[in-house]
Amino acid sequence: MNITYENGWEYMDVHVDVSVPFEDNYQMRMLRSNEIPGLAEIKGSGRDGSSRYTYRIRSGISIDRKYGAGEMKKADVEKLTEALVRTAEALAGYMLSPDGLILTPDMIFTHGGKYEFCYLPVSAEGCRVPLCRSFHKLTEYFTGRLDYHDTEGIFLVYKLHKETMKDSYELRRILEESRQEEREYHREMLCRERKNYRKKEPEQEQETEEEADPPPVPEKKGLIRRTVSRFRTGRWGEWKELITEMDDGNR
Repeated sequence: MNITYENGWEYMDVHVDVSVPFEDNYQMRMLRSNEIPGLAEIKGSGRDGSSRYTYRIRSGISIDRKYGAGEMKKADVEKLTEALVRTAEALAGYMLSPDGLILTPDMIFTHGGKYEFCYLPVSAEGCRVPLCRSFHKLTEYFTGRLDYHDTEGIFLVYKLHKETMKDSYELRRILEESRQEEREYHREMLCRERKNYRKKEPEQEQETEEEADPPPVPEKKGLIRRTVSRFRTGRWGEWKELITEMDDGNR
């Protein structure tokens, strides 16, 4: 798959060339005849036994460009994943396989908090990567762009990366479980703070906020904070060590 970009005044065309004959198949007809939420507009053509698919991006930039010099936070990862889930569900309504989504950072576009994906209507072996595998690969990209001061973001990506190692999984379920764990964590923190407040001696209640001891951190979150504090960059090798240590601590 070869990708080239053509910039215009009001839009950008992204050309994807694949070395298989062009077919005006069911997938192509459905994409051409319907505005499927979350998908970029597509046109297709063939020449000399190969195919060219052109995606028109009217606004926005690829996430690779957006986060090339920046850092992703939990909200960024969560919004992108939710947008992917909605798009995959919309594709199912048109009897299109989500495996056709190209989940590489240079082919996912964002603008104004919204995301746009590109769909490759080719079924030939070697032209597609199953969605379960391609999203897991995308979580590796997240690890290299994460804000390592965002503990909640690290925990979310850790969960996404670990859960998507399986042969099959449900992204919506993983997101819901992550939110539930976060709610439980905040409830536990609040309960601990209230208990510590009730246990204070009368004279201790006069202490300033700076003098008071911070509330204890639940073990799982404490483990993440202690581990993350040892890492200063997002290189994949260091993330593997982070994953290993967090897994060991959760056993």
